Amino acid sequence: MQVKTYIGNSTKEVLDAIKSELGSEAVILSSRERQKDGRRVYEITAGAERTEQTKKEKGNSAGPSGWDDWHKEWSKLKEQIYMLMQPSMQMDKLSPHQRVALEYLQREGVENEVIVEFYNILVSNKTEESSMLKVLASLVPVKSFCFENYPQRVHIITGPYGVGKTSTVLRLALLRKQQIPHHRVAFINTDSLRGNGRVVLRHWADLSGFPYFEAPDKETMFGALKACGDANCIFIDMQGLAKNENLEDKLHMLGLDSLQAHVHVVLSPHYQYLKELLKRYKSSFPASVMWTKLDEAEHFAELINIAVWTGMPISALSFGAELQGSLLPADEAQIWRLILKHQLPKG
Repeated sequence: MQVKTYIGNSTKEVLDAIKSELGSEAVILSSRERQKDGRRVYEITAGAERTEQTKKEKGNSAGPSGWDDWHKEWSKLKEQIYMLMQPSMQMDKLSPHQRVALEYLQREGVENEVIVEFYNILVSNKTEESSMLKVLASLVPVKSFCFENYPQRVHIITGPYGVGKTSTVLRLALLRKQQIPHHRVAFINTDSLRGNGRVVLRHWADLSGFPYFEAPDKETMFGALKACGDANCIFIDMQGLAKNENLEDKLHMLGLDSLQAHVHVVLSPHYQYLKELLKRYKSSFPASVMWTKLDEAEHFAELINIAVWTGMPISALSFGAELQGSLLPADEAQIWRLILKHQLPKG
């Protein structure tokens, strides 16, 4: 699908541009009004399936000539390589409990390249009865969300739309107050036009007595950070990234790239194409992953896959609809009970 954001002085002007470029089959993904240079503009994100003819008309806009075909061929080749490698994995070199655990992870959906990495570590280990959990823990880092591990004043909460970022911001604030009751907490929301999350965050900020600010650009962000005064902990709720955006540019646009901050990427196990999506959420800040909506997922292999691919530690686990007691600092025992036994953490 080709996705593009259009901006104009009226809804009709934007829709006409979408129809002209993407055709009448385009699907509206999101729309909003915002201020630009002191005037109101309308911003609509739309998507359309790319046909072969469309690709030809666009020329190199989607990448170098032949990129899509090469990418498909490489993906197939890589899959075949792993299929060839698996029969050559001498499972008899593993202890029975290691072999059972590895086969279980394969059935759960852990990616082939990760399975091969686990296998190589187990085989190279001189101790035959080496703990499988110890090997898994070496590749799946955990760094619980607490002040000792994350002493930064500013915490940037980001991730794709629909994973529960705003709920996570609220739960983190309540958790921080539970951990350190005298800490003063403040909220900054970078999406001042999107309805639901904005209303919920402001509502709970008012109920909890937490200062709340909206900062969609660098100027208002500077003002919001200054207005936070002596707050010990500031949670910044970042809006999701469009297809053509990346986190580094977004942070620079908001003037956040010079802060001493920590980025927490919020993900859900049933969200598709996480590996590709995470390329846009890279930043120079230290980062962690917070997993949400665990109670809605059937499998939890993505916790392993993402940890191995990115090296980012898991900092928190979230489950259920309640705000209180539904987000816990991550620890290894919780994670492996979740992955190996499908046992949710207990709040």
